[in-house]
Amino acid sequence: MSAATIFALATPSGRSGVAVLRVSGPSCDAALSALLADGALPTPRQTCVRRIVDPATGEALDEPLIVRFASGASFTGENAFELHLHGGRAVVAAVLRVLSERDGLRMAEPGEFTRRAFDNGRLDLAQIEGLADLIDAETVSQRRAALRQYAGSLGDKCREWSGRLTRGLALLEATIDFADEEIPDETYAVASQAILSVRDDLAETLTAPAMTERLRSGWRVAILGAPNAGKSTLINALAQRDIAIISDIPGTTRDSIEVSLELDGFPVTLIDTAGIRETEDAVEREGMRRSGFVSKEADLRIGLLAPDAPLSADIDALLAPDDLRIWNKRDQGAADRDVDCEISAKGNAGLTPLIGLLKERLELAEPPSDALWLRERHRLALSDALSALQRYAVLASDGDSRLQAVPEIAAQDVREAYEALGRITGERGVERLLDVIFSEFCLGK
Repeated sequence: MSAATIFALATPSGRSGVAVLRVSGPSCDAALSALLADGALPTPRQTCVRRIVDPATGEALDEPLIVRFASGASFTGENAFELHLHGGRAVVAAVLRVLSERDGLRMAEPGEFTRRAFDNGRLDLAQIEGLADLIDAETVSQRRAALRQYAGSLGDKCREWSGRLTRGLALLEATIDFADEEIPDETYAVASQAILSVRDDLAETLTAPAMTERLRSGWRVAILGAPNAGKSTLINALAQRDIAIISDIPGTTRDSIEVSLELDGFPVTLIDTAGIRETEDAVEREGMRRSGFVSKEADLRIGLLAPDAPLSADIDALLAPDDLRIWNKRDQGAADRDVDCEISAKGNAGLTPLIGLLKERLELAEPPSDALWLRERHRLALSDALSALQRYAVLASDGDSRLQAVPEIAAQDVREAYEALGRITGERGVERLLDVIFSEFCLGK
């Protein structure tokens, strides 16, 4: 248990209806008793509304909702309590001052509550990363995927894999420790069955589409076209708000404008680029140069055409075969070439089919309920585990005879895989990562 008792706001600072103040550590009960006007501690995990006072003067500070947690039942695993204060600045400042004046209490550092939850075995490292993603989630798909990891899906899977490796490794270790005795014929086969089943699962996991990583970063769609093709109008129509400046004057958009939105639950960034045309304007030419660069980095491009804004050879050269060609301003004239869809961005007509095309080309689909929410760190650890088990598979490929010749080498390969899986949950070899991961959290988390 940590020596210091920490406290911090778990809600944003500033005027609000409610401000949640979290306190965790060994001195919690004494601090709460001193704050309460009658000194009587509430029953753990039962809410109550009580008056709190300044212990030094007896002055009333507030009448908050109070929740007290006993050790082992709180988020951090320590004694803890929360004060749901009225959110006025003066109220919050007064309570923070009183707590800071008590011996043994100090302001929490960013992520320190979550760090204590990890140190006390309440959460593994994969769950903590899921919690960070849940806090940052902006779309339905991000929320669902992050919640699965916070619930422990990845950590549980890693522990299940580790359990199989442990059983296989125990059999290998037995052949080493009792090498002078007769080893049952099936020992090596049973060990390999457990170990290679994990190898097969890891290979399948790593070859699955990296949908979960894309859910975190989102997809990028660049809209290209000549001036006055309606790119900015289309951006505003899809975002359902005025983001980009709309004008009949050619060259209004001179730099890329990015708009993040939720497209049927998925995070997508639309990029409004400068209109591409012949011009002597140096600033406009620079905008067009950047449009070309941005379009190459995008996951998908929309070539936008209109009766008064045809698709030039320069624009067409930036489009790949799988990109979308969209005819805008269909109310002013029919398309004069093959296109994927006809719309009128100004009138919000044809947007539903366009959104369907975007989802199809970006291959937007909800991951299966059992899909693992992987970060790059997780992929690297799983790759290390798979590499170690592939080396074991080579030794096992010739049957038991080769394993019998070098059981120590085979066992070491399995240990390396076991260690790599432990890095994902934080059970082994992650000390250098911890400060970085927990620093991503806000002060009261």
